[in-house]
Amino acid sequence: MDGQKERAIRNITEDVVDIYLDDCIKKAGVCGCPRCRADILALALNSLPPHYAATNTGPVYVRLGAMSPQSQADILTAIMNAIHVVEGKPHHEKQG
Repeated sequence: MDGQKERAIRNITEDVVDIYLDDCIKKAGVCGCPRCRADILALALNSLPPHYAATNTGPVYVRLGAMSPQSQADILTAIMNAIHVVEGKPHHEKQG
């Protein structure tokens, strides 16, 4: 490509949700097994608009800092809503 390195296309929303996800799961006190985590991630992402960027490494942290408080609130709300759905209907037997 004319001497330029190819860049990966990334959904920055996915990266940002992933940053918050484990902390939200822990604070909510719900199952964080790989299946439940993946279900929560998928549900949250399905309720948020994607934001694609051509990037090599590290820009998610820059974009996170530049996000509006409303965008951050929307992401946290989407995660918490997804947690409640998955908690109510997990894809495995409830533990405890």
